[in-house]
Amino acid sequence: GDERPAPPRRTTQAEPRTAPPDTIGEGPVAAAGSIGAPLHPDLRKGNWRYSLATGVVGRFGGFQLHTDRSNSGLLLYVGGQADGLWDEGTGRAARLRTRVFTGGERIVFLPSDGEVEAAFMLGRPEFRFVMGRVEVARYTGLAIQTLAQASTLPSFEGSIPMAGDKVRLFYSLSPVELAWVAYFGRAHITHSAALATETDHPDAASSFRARVTFDIPPSVLLSLQGDFLKLWGSADMLVAAEGSVGVAVLDRSVLLNVSARWESFTRRDTTPGVNVSADQFLGMAAATLVF
Repeated sequence: GDERPAPPRRTTQAEPRTAPPDTIGEGPVAAAGSIGAPLHPDLRKGNWRYSLATGVVGRFGGFQLHTDRSNSGLLLYVGGQADGLWDEGTGRAARLRTRVFTGGERIVFLPSDGEVEAAFMLGRPEFRFVMGRVEVARYTGLAIQTLAQASTLPSFEGSIPMAGDKVRLFYSLSPVELAWVAYFGRAHITHSAALATETDHPDAASSFRARVTFDIPPSVLLSLQGDFLKLWGSADMLVAAEGSVGVAVLDRSVLLNVSARWESFTRRDTTPGVNVSADQFLGMAAATLVF
C-alpha cells in the first residue's frame, strides 16, 4: 500500500521570559545617579541600561559655607547612570554613576556637591565580589571638600529579589577599604607640630550601604536606605538615612520621584582631641528617564 510521508513535526521556540509588569527588576527604583540604586539590564535587549535624571533640591541646615551669609537653600540636580551585566560563566557587572548638585555656591550652574562612582564586580546578581570600586564625593554642607573611597576584595554587594520581585534589597559591604578626606574652607586642618592635617595620608575604613524597595501596585515604588562609613584612624564618620516615593509611568521607562535624605558627618576639630559634626537635610523632586 501507499506509505504517505509523516507530516513535518512542528517545533516551537520558547519565547524569552518577560517580567510581569508589576515587578521592579527591570524598572527604575530611584532617581538616576542615586546612591545604592543600580539598574538591572534586560539581557534580551542588551548588556547595558542607562538612565538620566533632573530635578530640584531643598537643602536645610549643614555647615555654614560663608560666615557672611546663610547657605543656599535651593539646588539643581542632574544624575546619570550606566549599568552593565554579562551572565556568561561566573557573571560580570559594571556600574558608572554620577549625581551633581549645582547652586550650592555663588554660581547657580557651578557643580557644588555630588559623587562619581565606578565599579566592577564578579558573581551572580544576589552576591557579587567587588573587584574594584572608586567613589569620589563632595559634600559642602557636611564640611567635606573631597571624600575618596577605593575598595576591592573582600568587599561584596548584591541585589536580592523577594516576594516575586515586588521587594528588592540592595546591599554593599566593604569591611576594609581606603578612604581619604579633606575638609571645606575653614574646617580644613592645616599641618602643625601638634596636629596632622587630614590630607597627610589615606586611612583604612569600613563602609556599609543598604536600600530596600517595595513595589506597591499599580505603579508606586517606596524605598528606604541607610549609609555608614567609618575611618579607622580618626573620628571621621558618615551616617545617612533616606526615604523616597516614586511613581513609574510610560511602561516604567519614566520615574517621578520625591525623596528626603538626612546626612551627618563627624570630623576632627582644629583643637586636638575635640570632635565636631555637621548634618543636613535634603528634600528632592526629580524625573528619571530609563533607556
